[in-house]
Amino acid sequence: MGMTINPAVSGGRRRWLGHSAAFLLGAFFGGLLTLTGALAVVALADRAVPLHGLAVLGAAAIAWAALHDLGVPLPLPYRKRQVPEWLREVLPQSVVAAIFGGMLGIGFLTLFTYSTQLAVFLALPFLGSVPTMLGVVATFALGKTLVLAGVARARSLDEIPVYWNATGVGVLRTATAAVSLTLAWSLVHTA
Repeated sequence: MGMTINPAVSGGRRRWLGHSAAFLLGAFFGGLLTLTGALAVVALADRAVPLHGLAVLGAAAIAWAALHDLGVPLPLPYRKRQVPEWLREVLPQSVVAAIFGGMLGIGFLTLFTYSTQLAVFLALPFLGSVPTMLGVVATFALGKTLVLAGVARARSLDEIPVYWNATGVGVLRTATAAVSLTLAWSLVHTA
């Protein structure tokens, strides 16, 4: 997303902040769509498997993805490509930011390589209260949007990889694995 939503592409910081806000709203509404789907799947699956069993299966899937984050060579069914870049050529930047945010909020329409996405959406149906679920989706969308700050100082597309690599991808992977494993542990103990 940093290649698309940054001050160099947006045409200055003020426009970049607007594009980041559009991305945030897209990520939030994409997350709500995924939450709705996750609630429906759990409601249907609960008829065949007890809720505790579903939570344990979710925890196992999260742990699998977290081990992948930590470098264990485990297969994951992630898409191998990023959001469609051709949209940048045909739509206004604010619309592209909202669409990209929505696709990332849904998560399974774009490339993502960290277990946190899976962990959040597998844990959401077990939280028990709608306000808590909405709060988690909002926090998730905000977290996805804060990643854009990693390229906030870029003045050109050539500078973006320099700023992105300086954020410490290894630390990011470790932190996301820790969050994912904590959610997996919570799923097992709350269901």
